[in-house]
Amino acid sequence: MKKTLYTLNVEKVLAECEGNTVLRYDMLKLIVAVQGLKNRDFPEIYLFWQPSDDFWLDYMTKEGNFMHGMEQKEIGTFDEFLSHYGDFIRACGLAAWEWAVPATMNVATTACGVDGYLPVRYDTAENSIFSRVTAATGAEIKLNLVGKFTGKGTVPDTDRPSTGSAKCDAYVWALEKYMGKTNPTLLVYTADGGGSRREEPYYPDLGNAFVPNHDYAITKGAFVFDVTCWDDETPWDDPDQPLGADFAIMQEVFMRQYKKTDGQEMTTVCGFIPWHIKYTDSGNKGKHGGVESEWRFTEVLSCYNFVKDADAAGYCGLANASVFTQFPLDEKYHNPRPAEKMEFDPSKTYVLFYVGDYDAGAWTAKHIPRWYKDPALGKNPLMWCFNPNLSDRIPMAFDFIYKNYTKNDYFEAGDSGAGYNNPRLLYEPRPFSGLPDGHEVNDRHNKKYFDRFDIEVIGFIIDGHQPTTKQEMEDFSKYIIGASMNNGPVETTVVGNAVYMRETCDAGAEHINVDRCVDLMLRYVDHFPKEKKFHIFRTILVSPTDHDRLMEALKAARPEANFELIDPYNFFRMAKEAKEKGLTW
Repeated sequence: MKKTLYTLNVEKVLAECEGNTVLRYDMLKLIVAVQGLKNRDFPEIYLFWQPSDDFWLDYMTKEGNFMHGMEQKEIGTFDEFLSHYGDFIRACGLAAWEWAVPATMNVATTACGVDGYLPVRYDTAENSIFSRVTAATGAEIKLNLVGKFTGKGTVPDTDRPSTGSAKCDAYVWALEKYMGKTNPTLLVYTADGGGSRREEPYYPDLGNAFVPNHDYAITKGAFVFDVTCWDDETPWDDPDQPLGADFAIMQEVFMRQYKKTDGQEMTTVCGFIPWHIKYTDSGNKGKHGGVESEWRFTEVLSCYNFVKDADAAGYCGLANASVFTQFPLDEKYHNPRPAEKMEFDPSKTYVLFYVGDYDAGAWTAKHIPRWYKDPALGKNPLMWCFNPNLSDRIPMAFDFIYKNYTKNDYFEAGDSGAGYNNPRLLYEPRPFSGLPDGHEVNDRHNKKYFDRFDIEVIGFIIDGHQPTTKQEMEDFSKYIIGASMNNGPVETTVVGNAVYMRETCDAGAEHINVDRCVDLMLRYVDHFPKEKKFHIFRTILVSPTDHDRLMEALKAARPEANFELIDPYNFFRMAKEAKEKGLTW
């Protein structure tokens, strides 16, 4: 008998909510929670959230792929959804959370992944999602988090003293009740239920509130949290908490997660600091900048043997990962190699593009279909830096690129390898954690993905404020041929079989102005000695067409430099040979 896939067009289903952002948030939250539970064994619910969802469903259901032949039936309204899944919802029961302590939404999401209770905002108004769900299905509250946390006395159901913060007490409670039962190699860092305003719940953008992403947290049974990485100011969403209370929770979450595997497995933190909502100077909601906070969060997690699947604001909404994650990958994929072994020409200046930033499942799943349709795909050699650990959440995307992009498209690792972290902080001494060296664990983690996807280059080793050390380079050199860095030696450096060099500059991001980008690239080229013959430029969400335009404009702006864009294998091999012969700086 054919299996049935129930589909929902999200905007169509949410249309009845009109401009009520709370109803939209709560409706989608319930749908996604049911989706995360129902999809655990095999895909059953699929959401059309953005155009890429159509693309990926077409790919997964094509002949030869694992969802081929499934019958698709649309659920057109929320009432239809409640009718169809009413028995399931009633059997699960509800985890009631409250906006007064928004962290209870994340606690309820963790509970859903472990106990199967469906998270619903407690609101007895007639038209609320809570009222509609209970009336239509008869579901009862099985976990009541409403009024449970006060930030005073003792954390409920524990012998631990209150942190002085209801927000942090909610996470303490979740740590004690659920941390021993959640996924040993996955954490989910997602904005809680607070929204964008202090005075009222308000959710203008469900994607950038991370709501579509929650099916993955639930299907994988991850611990879910949202606290600031700073301990020198109180967070915007909990200004009266004791200084450092949020950060202490982060450290406890990380340490207890580390201990689940005794640090012998890398944990992926799926998510990103919600800088656009809180914790930063965006909207005057903190004193630290967004990038500054990104780097701080990366520093902290690196000290616990973690990497990021970094769903940053802008394109952070990713629906259907509970479906995507089930796509079966081949045992091994073949990365293209150049047909020609080039000979170094000292009259030329060689260019390599780090084509990023694909260190986030959400960004990557959205843009791979977009670039596949670009008419210039395959015209130039491009080094696409898709972090291979993303294949845990979006494996179908990796299967697709290896089988459908061109022989002129080369796939290498992005930020720091198989996941975004600061590799320097995998070595002792390790601030924040005080833990022993973790670099061997990280190397095993990298090599597992590099072997499957035939990867030999790390596009960008990010060590933040830490200088990249020779020991790091020696360890990486055991399994890569080259890398660019943000904070390594300024001069091109050969260590073992690998070449390391700083990227020349960030050339541009999505919707580039070619003339301005070329002017920037040339100014940075001029910062280096003229003897430097190899330059790596980083781009962010830039199309194949715009890479072509950049190269043509770069060559036209300085013809005497004889710029040539080449593939990563010839680039790093010739750079090594030239450096060893003293022919490049």
